[in-house]
Amino acid sequence: MYDDDESNVDDVLKKDFIIETGDAYGTDFVLKYSNEKTYLWAVYSIGKVLRWDGFTTYSPLFDRRHNINLVGTQEFGNGWEINARWNFGSGLPFTQTQGYYHSVDYSDGINTDISTTNDDQLSIIYADLNQGRLSAYHRLDLAIKKHIDLSEKSTLDLTLSVTNVYSRQNIFYVDRITTEKVYQLPFLPSLGASWKF
Repeated sequence: MYDDDESNVDDVLKKDFIIETGDAYGTDFVLKYSNEKTYLWAVYSIGKVLRWDGFTTYSPLFDRRHNINLVGTQEFGNGWEINARWNFGSGLPFTQTQGYYHSVDYSDGINTDISTTNDDQLSIIYADLNQGRLSAYHRLDLAIKKHIDLSEKSTLDLTLSVTNVYSRQNIFYVDRITTEKVYQLPFLPSLGASWKF
């Protein structure tokens, strides 16, 4: 915003970059159980991340307070295996929209007639940085796998999987102008094969 030789201006206003400082706090609680055919794993994470940019303290985009992962694998014999994973995450920070205004193109300088300009360019008035929280995220993924020994040195794994089994609408993006919501992956089945030789 200012030239480097300005003596009575903070450095943060004279540089092309800013140096932020921050603190991250958190802990994980893990439970695990396994035997020959069953594997269960559960983890709960709680955390808090804050950054300071020289002017304000804010939560960065990846600051997720609560996160839960439940993972299970069960083998049934004859090469059959089922896998499940459920994930929950509390809402991530985002900057809210406070309002809108029509911007005027002043590229003609003093010759711009603002009384006849009807520009369709809508501009946004933003709230304070990352003071809002998106809705919580959760989804269940399932997979069934069949392991086939073709020979001593060759194996084939066939996997049928479903991402987001109950088709939860987890928010990915909201268009600030149209308010159209774009969601992450819906119910998504897939079939895969892996051949090792």
